[in-house]
Amino acid sequence: MIKAEPCTKLSVAFLRLMLVSWSVICLADEKVGSTSPQASGFVHEFQPTHKQARIIRPLFEDQPVALNTFCLDHTGNILACVGGSNVQYLVNKDGSQQAKTVEQPRQLQCYSPEGTLIRSVDLSFKPTAINVAANGMVFVAGEGKIARIDSEGRVLATADSPHIGSLEDFKQRIENAAKKQLEENSTRYREQVARIEERIKALKETPETDRTETDARRLTTYEKQKELYETQISALKGSGSGSGSTSLAMSRKLGITALAVTSKDVFLCTYAVEGSGFEVWRMTHEFSEPTKVVEKLGGCCGQCDIQATDSHLVLAENTKFKVAILDRNGERLSDFGKGDRKAVDGFGSCCNPMNVRCCDNGDILTAESSIGTIKRFSKDGELLGVIGKAKIGGGCKHVAVAFDLKRDRYYMMNVDKDHICVLVPNSEAPEITPDEAMAKLAREGLGQKLVGAWSLDGKTPDDENATSKTVEENSETKSKSKLISASRLRLSSDPYSSSFLSFEPDGNLIARGGRSTAVDQGWECIRQDGNTLFVSKIQGNIEYYEYKVEFVTDDEATISLLYNERVLSSNRYQRVPATPEVGAAVNSGKTE
Repeated sequence: MIKAEPCTKLSVAFLRLMLVSWSVICLADEKVGSTSPQASGFVHEFQPTHKQARIIRPLFEDQPVALNTFCLDHTGNILACVGGSNVQYLVNKDGSQQAKTVEQPRQLQCYSPEGTLIRSVDLSFKPTAINVAANGMVFVAGEGKIARIDSEGRVLATADSPHIGSLEDFKQRIENAAKKQLEENSTRYREQVARIEERIKALKETPETDRTETDARRLTTYEKQKELYETQISALKGSGSGSGSTSLAMSRKLGITALAVTSKDVFLCTYAVEGSGFEVWRMTHEFSEPTKVVEKLGGCCGQCDIQATDSHLVLAENTKFKVAILDRNGERLSDFGKGDRKAVDGFGSCCNPMNVRCCDNGDILTAESSIGTIKRFSKDGELLGVIGKAKIGGGCKHVAVAFDLKRDRYYMMNVDKDHICVLVPNSEAPEITPDEAMAKLAREGLGQKLVGAWSLDGKTPDDENATSKTVEENSETKSKSKLISASRLRLSSDPYSSSFLSFEPDGNLIARGGRSTAVDQGWECIRQDGNTLFVSKIQGNIEYYEYKVEFVTDDEATISLLYNERVLSSNRYQRVPATPEVGAAVNSGKTE
């Protein structure tokens, strides 16, 4: 259970519903891809040249700090933008989690290629975008500000982002846009409520005694949906009644998602003040002559990345599965890319590439969120190679990428874990990395104990209701039955929980109950700690979630579903005895 702070306007239940919807959409998109013969031919032609060997984790006073983005300077040092206001999830004594806003020092940190801190530069704003000019000058931006910093870490100049203009005018524009957005959202939610009410009315026209089980389930679902939308309508009314909504809107609209720099220009990708989407602004290194060169850009989950060379601007159009090449005035010159999960030159998941990077020789690197793949393309869109895969976990998110030519290293950001993945040439990578060693130990240890079927009551899905026998229950059995009944009641309204799990020896995972019942899934051991095993839950070849398995005995365990270390569901399971009937029940689950 996640407890939100009192000031939180959006209900946690609604956010959970939205996360489920996002997961379903992403999983559906994973199934879309080319099945043409030529697609598979590319796979053998381009084998990964690099492998993740380690990570670099920024710290402040020996404690983890939020990593917002990063790039490399011309010597290969890592420039990490860290700190600011970020949401963290704290675990309470009862196992629940509480969302809390944490303020951390806003800094630009410089690390050596081996991860040693060289210097820290304090900033007056949260840095979310960074790049380095050919002369070594560093440009950092965020929260409506941009700064120019020399190679020694001295802040030479700071200015407002050009998309702000007059602060008073900006505030008024934000207020007007926020009111318009609230009205549009309220109208949309009211329309949803009206449609749901019509469905409820139609179902209730059938006498209760004549309704089927499906009708009853639909009625319950519609009533819950109506309640959620009505809650959001009330929340929107409350959020528009004070200065809080304007403050939140201003904070978001001040955001800067990317920064690119050439020998004479600086480009900023900012949120559009009116409406949704993004804009690209151009100005000089002295922050003068601001000009909006691109507008009405789309971007999934608040992500829109740009990079530049002296001859062109490179845009990651993640919602179109394309990379666009523009001139300095924002005119489109060309583009390349396609949404294709199976073709090696295609981009997968629901929206990619998420980030790009320009190499000195004109090549373009692409980074795919959820998947973690880095690819190298020519400016004309020809795939030159598959670099490798970083371990970043599932989800649409910022995955900044960089390349160190001298050391032949690639870097990709894992925003969920606040670290940077380091990919080295296969010839330099250890035969077994530390992560692989931990996974092997877990696979040969508690992973063997996990193999098999598990359910709330130790029965298969087909006979889990056949628990009422003529035998009189003792007090211990009655107590356990109550716990199982309580779990089933919770499961009925919890889209993340499963009533039955089967971890098969070949790595397949069968789940019954919850939203992932009919989805092809797999599992892999990550690590073990005492009697606790951590397992990745794989969907569409992407590690979206993890299972935390805490063994009570060999035949009883608490299994929790985690997303980015946050508990989404947790239930006590019992091992289902291995019989031919169990195998039949598991196999039948694959085709549901």
